[in-house]
Amino acid sequence: MKALRWYARKDICYTDVLEPVPGREEVKVKINLSGICGTDLREYSSGPCMITPDKAPITLGHEFAGRVVDLGEGVTDFKVGDRVTGLGYRICGECYFCKRMKYNICYHQGFSGLTVDGSMAEYMVAPDYSYFKLPDSVDDELGTLVEPLSVAIHAVKQGNVQAGDTVVIVGDGTIGLSILLAARAAGVSKVYLVSKHEKRAKKALEMGATMAINSYSNPVKEIRGLTAGLGADVTFECVGNPDTARLAVDLARRDGVTVMVGVFEKAGMFHFADVVFGEKKIIGSSIYIREAEAAIAMMADKRIQPAGLITSIIPLKDAVGQGFEQLLNDKENNLKILLQSP
Repeated sequence: MKALRWYARKDICYTDVLEPVPGREEVKVKINLSGICGTDLREYSSGPCMITPDKAPITLGHEFAGRVVDLGEGVTDFKVGDRVTGLGYRICGECYFCKRMKYNICYHQGFSGLTVDGSMAEYMVAPDYSYFKLPDSVDDELGTLVEPLSVAIHAVKQGNVQAGDTVVIVGDGTIGLSILLAARAAGVSKVYLVSKHEKRAKKALEMGATMAINSYSNPVKEIRGLTAGLGADVTFECVGNPDTARLAVDLARRDGVTVMVGVFEKAGMFHFADVVFGEKKIIGSSIYIREAEAAIAMMADKRIQPAGLITSIIPLKDAVGQGFEQLLNDKENNLKILLQSP
């Protein structure tokens, strides 16, 4: 079968690999569409970041939609022909955190496309617990967005977002805009996006943002002016940069919450006086637990309508030139590119 394999930084190849066979409690899926995630893009442009060199070559991808074609021994919740999507984690099920259903912080966690072969291929095999059925009302294009929406819904839960809250999101990528949709579904009164791309800011307004604020202006001053000097109830950092982390904390009111969602590659300096004297709370948000179920349900009943996140669909074989390079070089006009498997 054909697969998109990562060998090293800026070295991805569309090539032939052996077709996988499902083992016990595993499900084999014929992939229809697979999304390029920010993590995939980072591995392409500056990796290895989360991929360890001894895993190369490895098939990328963890955002997908497809159809079940084979079942391993012991699988009872799926049948051949089911339309499915899935989450990327591989868990041990036995550690302290797994036993408390905190699968996202499993001590022995693996991840599709980073530690094991992922979805940018004709077929993928993964554990049955990582798959979720798609109803007819959620097509395959929307199905590829279940994974990033799960990240967003988990982050909103971590922030304990309440109806009527004022929220600020720092970052205009897929995760930032997905959090915008999840926050709106949670009933916030106002949600502001701090963005550095004009067309993504416009997209945010179309998706329900109260206002988009240019990151090159003075976002803290603007948010204070819009909130009677208080700041936001909850802020989200979705970039993964020490400077935007500090900005997200500064945007929160006293006794407010900042949720760190971005993937950080380097450390930064931080002065905690404002956190201490303002009794601000900083909390991490790592991927998801089983929020895929909520993401699918909210797309099915239209509480979340994320189709605007998708920029284009291209053949898997053209992923480098028309996908990864486009996302790197033209962030204004590209957000989520989907890859069509052969």
